[in-house]
Amino acid sequence: MHLTITTHGDDIYNVEVDTQMTLEDLKALLETECGQPPERQILYFNGNQLNEAKKTLEQYEIKDYDMLLLQTSRAMPSSSALGGASDSSHYEVMRQHVLSDPRLMEELARVQPAIAQAARNNPQEFATLMEQVDRTRRQAEQQRQDLLAASDNPFDVDAQKRIEEAIRQENIAANLEAAMEYNPESFARVTRLYVNVEINGTKLVALVDSGAQSTVTPRPPSAVT
Repeated sequence: MHLTITTHGDDIYNVEVDTQMTLEDLKALLETECGQPPERQILYFNGNQLNEAKKTLEQYEIKDYDMLLLQTSRAMPSSSALGGASDSSHYEVMRQHVLSDPRLMEELARVQPAIAQAARNNPQEFATLMEQVDRTRRQAEQQRQDLLAASDNPFDVDAQKRIEEAIRQENIAANLEAAMEYNPESFARVTRLYVNVEINGTKLVALVDSGAQSTVTPRPPSAVT
């Protein structure tokens, strides 16, 4: 089922989950989206806080296309300041949790296939990807704070330039995301298989579709080897 996770900021996360997914697994999935560890996530549904980790979404009576509110608690002191486990060990605990739950792994593979692949085969790459998610979240939050500060003074020329640049970067990111969604073959080498066929006495060249979302110009039969 489809869930929309909103925040008090501008961030919105859309996830596909199973009704039998537990709250703790949903938070683990959301960590790959927002970069916030599960212990800092506070989820609300219909104004009520969800706090029973082992309870499933079905038991919470959450249905398809419902909306949840995500808040984050205050950050705890960093692990380096406490002399405790490093960020990499935190990511490894998260990876092991994902690997131990087939349903969670399936959902992760659907929304973040690269992270799911790394979780299965490459712990170091998994930690690197999660660090990137966390870094991107922090940068986005800092940009949002900068824009809020800039909007307080509409007559500040430098502030308006920063807003203009932020909008431009946002448009670039949106265009890139759309390109990766609708034309993924543009970012990688794609081998296409053409075969000679005959339909109702007419000789044609058929393309074996690999699922790539692209318009293909047919080749003439003479070009096929």
